[in-house]
Amino acid sequence: MINLMDKNVNVPDERQMNASLTAKRPRLLSVLLVGIMLSVTACGDSASKGVLTVEVSRSDFKVDIPASGELEASNSTTVNVPTGLRGPQSLAWIMNNFSIVKAGDVVARMDGTRESFRLEMEALDYDRLGLDSQIQTQKDKTIDKSLTTDTRLTAQEQDLADRFFSEDERIYTKIDIIDQMRNQDYLEAKMDFYDWGLSQHGSQAQAEQELIKLKQKGHKAKMNRYSSNLKQMEIVAPHDGIFVAQTGWNGKLPAAGDMMWSGMAIGLLPDTSKMQAKLHVLESEALGLAIGKPVTLYLDAYPEFAINGTLTQLDALAKAKEQDSPVNYFEITVTLDKTITEIMQPGRQVNAMVHALDLNDVITVPNQALFQKSGEYWVYLKTSAGFAKQRVTLGNRSLNRTVITEGLKQGDTIALTTPPKRNRV
Repeated sequence: MINLMDKNVNVPDERQMNASLTAKRPRLLSVLLVGIMLSVTACGDSASKGVLTVEVSRSDFKVDIPASGELEASNSTTVNVPTGLRGPQSLAWIMNNFSIVKAGDVVARMDGTRESFRLEMEALDYDRLGLDSQIQTQKDKTIDKSLTTDTRLTAQEQDLADRFFSEDERIYTKIDIIDQMRNQDYLEAKMDFYDWGLSQHGSQAQAEQELIKLKQKGHKAKMNRYSSNLKQMEIVAPHDGIFVAQTGWNGKLPAAGDMMWSGMAIGLLPDTSKMQAKLHVLESEALGLAIGKPVTLYLDAYPEFAINGTLTQLDALAKAKEQDSPVNYFEITVTLDKTITEIMQPGRQVNAMVHALDLNDVITVPNQALFQKSGEYWVYLKTSAGFAKQRVTLGNRSLNRTVITEGLKQGDTIALTTPPKRNRV
């Protein structure tokens, strides 16, 4: 809470407020003067009967463009969703706007339920593949042992067949001899088959183990990603400051349930020692808006305390402040001449006047009195014979009046509407 009685706080007293009101009076007088200049009189003679006219006079010409917005820090540190966070994440909690934080404090937290579930599922699949590898290893050992045993037995049979083979027809009949020969061929073919089986089984077993390892590698990569995501679910403040939530593309502040992506800005930690104003000006009222124009601002909390500044940034295109709004605004940035940290805080609402024009002793006419064609402008000047077409050179313009630099002088009377042909010369 700010103690407004504290002498160290530069808060306007009654004398400053009166001075501010006094400073506003010339603007009020200029508005009244414009109103008087707009007073319309009907021509008294028959030549201008029924034609609305206005007398031209010299006066000061001021154009103030209203704007509204809020204060923000000129320099801020952006608080982003960690860049290493993979995939969209749901925001579970975010710190209240304008909360004071210390370095390392958690300002937002993502919902890790989905990532934890995915990590558990991948871990189960990884472990299952590990068991499959063990089972496959035991199967391979069993098959290898069976093939080795069959090969050894077949070799023994082949050795016996070779040792006891005889082609003596005195002992064996021709049929027996042929059977022995066939048996040797069969055993030889059987040995070749077992040798091939041993070599093929080794390659197949190795390929199956490599496939299991490849699948495990994929699950391990996902496990590492989900584990990394879970370690980055909390977003912390990089340094001390005031946390200011950042509006998203739809103009709304982040809230629980919103989807977040890697690198997305969720807030700012502003440097409150130097403030500026982010303002919006209606597109229809932005005539004369330009960089370098002086601006007078008023805090909503201190409406009589005038703050001076300069327009330093202007958007090239007008856009809507809300997603579905048909009303467009130009966004402008105003650099303040000074910052009073005790009362100027980020997010404080302000109203302002951009002083687009401030000319002294010039001739102006209502815009409705001007006519143009092919780039030429003219007015209908009242003469003794009727209304004559008078070419004029234009200067600065506002929404309702235009400065005339050549073609008119003080005391001239011009028509506000197109005179009938019978009244022209």
